[in-house]
Amino acid sequence: MRIAIMGTGGVGGYFGGLLAQAGEDVIFIARGEHQRAIQSQGLRVKSVHGDFTIRDAQVSDDPATVGPVDLVLFATKTYHIDAAAAQISPLIGPSTVVLPLQNGVDASERMAAVIGEAFVLGGACWLVSTVEEPGLIRQRSQFRRIALGELAGPITPRVEAAAQVLRRAGITVEVSANINKIRWTKFLFIASYSGVGAVARAPAGELMACAETRVILEQAMIEAKALAEASGVQLDEDVVAQAMAFCDNLAPDATTSMQRDIMEGKPSELEAQNGYIALHGAELGVPVPAHTFLYSVLLPQEHRAREQHR
Repeated sequence: MRIAIMGTGGVGGYFGGLLAQAGEDVIFIARGEHQRAIQSQGLRVKSVHGDFTIRDAQVSDDPATVGPVDLVLFATKTYHIDAAAAQISPLIGPSTVVLPLQNGVDASERMAAVIGEAFVLGGACWLVSTVEEPGLIRQRSQFRRIALGELAGPITPRVEAAAQVLRRAGITVEVSANINKIRWTKFLFIASYSGVGAVARAPAGELMACAETRVILEQAMIEAKALAEASGVQLDEDVVAQAMAFCDNLAPDATTSMQRDIMEGKPSELEAQNGYIALHGAELGVPVPAHTFLYSVLLPQEHRAREQHR
């Protein structure tokens, strides 16, 4: 299968590397020093599942040079979705499938508004992976999971085909007829944990060992569950308990990408996570005080980071 990786960061670089290692025809979209390092040294992956290098990796900074592909793994940051979606039009052919893997819960809808709903699936992923230096991906989690499905619900041949390719690469894959439930279940965890972790400036081991911080984290998850249900998505009754247990089982030094970006003074996905919950909670009349607090106290730094990186 011909596959383009739009956003060769920790997520796109790792999953794309696995697909290339499995023999798929993978083209990485990257730029700057990252692109040059991949061109000269290959895409290097250091992983808890085993290290490898994709030598002679296909890499470009311009989707127009690639042409139509069968599958696009869309793994940019949420604040790049709109611009990047417009850039991938040369990758789209009549049967192309686009699988967004962002942390935000509305990535598919935002992409569909730009390239057309017919091409876009719903997706979510679970992975701890970063760009350690140009051309080098560092993957740290035992889990490397992707869930995917049609936004409208039914499991289709194109979903099954994409899932089969991902499984052959060693990725844990779940095909779902209710991808919105899965997206919100993941979002409940990632938005709550990222916001609390960013404010606490603490990795998982310290954060989860503090009883007072756990209370705030659990409250944030309860609010996200209420917002999901007000949005028409019914989650499991014990979804908060499941998410808290998942946090308890994270590696002690684990952090999220949003948390790391904020701690390093970089632009982050604050708007797409805690900001999304604060905004839509207000719109739907759902009280979300924990997320409103997290968003509000992190916003000045977000403004500063965006100004510095403009």
